[in-house]
Amino acid sequence: MNSSGQSVPAYYRKSTRGPDRTRLGQLILLAGALLWAGCARLQAEAFDKDYSQKINGAQLHFRVRGQDPAHPYLLIIHGGPGFSAHMFYPWGKSIEGQLNVVYLDQRGCGQSERLKFKNPMKPEAAEVQDYTMENLLKDIEGVREFLKIKDWYVLGHSWGGMLGINYVAAHPAAVKGFIFVDGLLSQPRCQEAILDFSEKQIARDEQSADPTLKARAARLKPYLPYARGLPAGTERLFSCMQFAMGQFNDIYYADGKNAALYNAKVREALQAINVPLTAITPANEPAGALVQTASYGTRDETPNLAKIKCPTLVINGKQDGVIPPALAQAVQKGIAGSEILLLDHCGHFPFAEQPAAFTQAVLKFAAK
Repeated sequence: MNSSGQSVPAYYRKSTRGPDRTRLGQLILLAGALLWAGCARLQAEAFDKDYSQKINGAQLHFRVRGQDPAHPYLLIIHGGPGFSAHMFYPWGKSIEGQLNVVYLDQRGCGQSERLKFKNPMKPEAAEVQDYTMENLLKDIEGVREFLKIKDWYVLGHSWGGMLGINYVAAHPAAVKGFIFVDGLLSQPRCQEAILDFSEKQIARDEQSADPTLKARAARLKPYLPYARGLPAGTERLFSCMQFAMGQFNDIYYADGKNAALYNAKVREALQAINVPLTAITPANEPAGALVQTASYGTRDETPNLAKIKCPTLVINGKQDGVIPPALAQAVQKGIAGSEILLLDHCGHFPFAEQPAAFTQAVLKFAAK
């Protein structure tokens, strides 16, 4: 006690040796260490790590970008099969301040090791034997283990949604939450949606004053009954994709002008990191492989939805002609406790047509 009766800290109490300088010094050092750690956290700098790593027998390319390694991680599983994660680079910057983003090019895609077929239209069994759903899942898990990430959020877009369903169901302990974005649930239902959209679009084109659209309708219309009459399988899949590619801007975008605008942003993002456009040319081989190894033409993941137990957010464009809202609602119904967000004035690429709303939804979901 001092003269006023207040308790005095031990290191200020008088003794024959004076103040306890050892204890006082320890506290000063501790305070300094805490202050330094706090400053280091405030000054955490953005990081951009580019990897080309042999994982599960394939040379995989993945890029990891963020503001702080202590932040949660989010894996992007891109669509296709055959596209690359580069298409997410312009939008990804909007979340990298709060989530560290892993941009993975699936095997056979982007800057990862590509597939090579002697005959592109008819690959041999030996050429596709390693391109399986099982290996794609092992690739993803191998990347997580290589990066030493305990668990992460998983965002699957389009075909990446189908791959994501399988990954999330197989690795529940590795997933904080699942974001299913205009994802592929069922090939048969997707093919029906494409043909339904195409039939309506052809009718619109026939009434158009634009001679280019009239010519497109005349070119595609004769093949519509043929495609509808095909049995489920590879030929029907590729026939439907011919309609989707032939009407690309209309079926994939709510406003076709947004396609060119977003592609320009992708090119700008690639130039900033010195990645040539040739490195991300879409690949046709993955789809050709998956029809042989994973029954891709008839694949339906509806039974796997019940296996997903983690928090899940389903996001879909209301004007998506490839994955219409009804398919998104089927996913939301099949995953217990999942949420759904349908974005208006939006097609198959919410990150291109509604980036602000898409970013808000992803960050709000992760913040929970």
